Amino acid sequence: MNNIDPFIIKTIYDSVITIPGVVALANYTSNSSDDLITNDISKAIEIEMKDDIYQFKIHVVLLNGVNILDVMTEIQIRIKYELEKNVKNFVNHTVTVAVDDLML
Repeated sequence: MNNIDPFIIKTIYDSVITIPGVVALANYTSNSSDDLITNDISKAIEIEMKDDIYQFKIHVVLLNGVNILDVMTEIQIRIKYELEKNVKNFVNHTVTVAVDDLML
């Protein structure tokens, strides 16, 4: 996962899994629905560094029937808040959320 602080990854993980409507993290490298759900954050987050800005792309599975836009927005807000609160001198970042599946 690049050379990013493991505390940042844990902060992102802890932020995402506590949000109502999020069922699980999604394995973005999966080619089948059988191994889509993962607890391994390294399989659910893509990290790039462009122009001194960290770009996080979080892959999730949501509960069917939730307002997808609201949950995606809450994920972005929560990650931003937790990173700013817990990580001193953290550089600029963007958070993109990808909903890979809905689950009953």
